Amino acid sequence: MILIDKDALVAEIDNRIKKYATIDVGNKVELEALYGAKCHVLTSILSFLDTLEVKEVYLDNHTIMEEIRKCGCNPSEFDVAKHFFELGLKVQKGE
Repeated sequence: MILIDKDALVAEIDNRIKKYATIDVGNKVELEALYGAKCHVLTSILSFLDTLEVKEVYLDNHTIMEEIRKCGCNPSEFDVAKHFFELGLKVQKGE
């Protein structure tokens, strides 16, 4: 599971809905149906997102440096990303 910024996701979906809703398809019924279906699906996703609980995790610079040191000497970017991904999973589980 990956932690994402819910507000940023909602904003991106809203932008796409506006984009699809304003595309001029002329009198092409198939395209109108396609873009209408995309708007419907995106709206359904927004409704689902409204049901999700949002948790914020704040790590100050000191805490981040301590966590990086736990990874070992000179960790790669991948190692750091993997560590914080796993840390996020632990936080979600309440460990």
